[in-house]
Amino acid sequence: MAAILASHGCYLRNCELMNQGRTMETLSFSSSISNQFVKFERQIHNLPMTDKSFRFQVDMQQTESAPKVGINGRAIKMVPASEVVKRKAPATSKVEKVNGVKQVINGASIVRRDNSPSLVKKPKPRVSAELPPLEELNVLPSDESFSWANENYSTLQRTIDVWSFVLSLRVRVLLDNAKWAYVRGFTEDKQKKRRRKTASWLRERVLQLGPTFIKLGQLSSTRSDLFPREFVDELAKLQDRVPAFSPKKARSFIESELGAPIKVLFKEFEDQPIAAASLGQVHRAILHNGEKVVVKVQRPGLRKLFDIDLRNLKLIAEYFQNSETFGGLTRDWIGIYEECSTILYQEIDYINEGKNADRFRRDFRNIKWVRVPMVFWDYTATKVLTLEYVPGIKIDQLAALDSRGYNRSRISSRAVEAYLIQILKTGFFHADPHPGNLAIDVDEAIIYYDFGMMGDIKSFTRERLLGLFYAVYEKDAKRLCRAS
Repeated sequence: MAAILASHGCYLRNCELMNQGRTMETLSFSSSISNQFVKFERQIHNLPMTDKSFRFQVDMQQTESAPKVGINGRAIKMVPASEVVKRKAPATSKVEKVNGVKQVINGASIVRRDNSPSLVKKPKPRVSAELPPLEELNVLPSDESFSWANENYSTLQRTIDVWSFVLSLRVRVLLDNAKWAYVRGFTEDKQKKRRRKTASWLRERVLQLGPTFIKLGQLSSTRSDLFPREFVDELAKLQDRVPAFSPKKARSFIESELGAPIKVLFKEFEDQPIAAASLGQVHRAILHNGEKVVVKVQRPGLRKLFDIDLRNLKLIAEYFQNSETFGGLTRDWIGIYEECSTILYQEIDYINEGKNADRFRRDFRNIKWVRVPMVFWDYTATKVLTLEYVPGIKIDQLAALDSRGYNRSRISSRAVEAYLIQILKTGFFHADPHPGNLAIDVDEAIIYYDFGMMGDIKSFTRERLLGLFYAVYEKDAKRLCRAS
């Protein structure tokens, strides 16, 4: 009876059921069922009383309740859960294997995704649907004219080319430093002029020798303590002025590494690289979801070239170590070789570089004025790395920075602070900070590129360095001696 009253909105007024002399008064209902209940009440009074009790016999019938109304005023229709799952299932008409795994192509990811949580929040795609035009291209035309770009380059020929370069450099440096070699007497101006010619020759020969020596030239361009100023200035041109390889090679390399055609991988792909480095080159592209990215493609045949060059470089380091012209015992050329050898092999592993970028991005996640491009792991392999497209002005283009009204003092302070954070706080620092790898964004934020060469400082060393910095800041000589 309580179920009937609740479902039909009835109410009870002065209802008393009496057994053993108790009386039952009237029940009152809403008008929709009041007439039917009168008959029901009469039947109750006519029931015979036995054992001073009586029973109710009720026929219950479910009626359709009022439909539920949603927020927008429309009725909500309930459907089974299986129907919901069926509707949400994506309709795939074409499946293709990528990296040996069947993946959906029309609208879904074409490679396996990592279900683990992302290190940082993914930014929203840029508003513009097209890639912006480039102001200038920092790329030499092609590497096809260089002998090292030939896949059939022999080990013997390579060894001859390397040692002829070393001996020629040796002779030129001797003549630059020999006062008797100058016509009409030696002057510092004549020496600087001749060194500039030697430096220009050195840069051209480094380009002829290819990726290994281009990388060493880039590293040398930041070491004015090891090389003359003229050499450092000329080698700095190798930071982003390196010959590119053909778009056909780049496309073929990407497709072989990622296991799918370019048209399937990207909505748009630019054949012209925006930059070429010692170990690879960078192309702009647009994903099918509209995200703008850059694709870093490794130069073909690098490992084979490294194996040949590093054998020769070890002999060259030993030769320099015993030569007074190149510093002799005052320079640790063997140690420099061993460090470069380790770095070169690490830099051709783009999976390792992607992990470095993720870690570096995580370290600066709470600092708005440092930008680190996000890695797209679905489009990354050992020799292909896809990153978020974050353009900027090179940090050494002072005229461009001034024309846009950027505050150079603020930028330099941020650059110093960023490196103090890396060295003293996180212990994970960018070890290749030449101007080709640093840029300034529209809000004067510092953009970092190229994470193949990174350094790691242990906590004990960081504590000693921190004490050293505090001692210098406080001008405490005793504390400085203890920290050092």
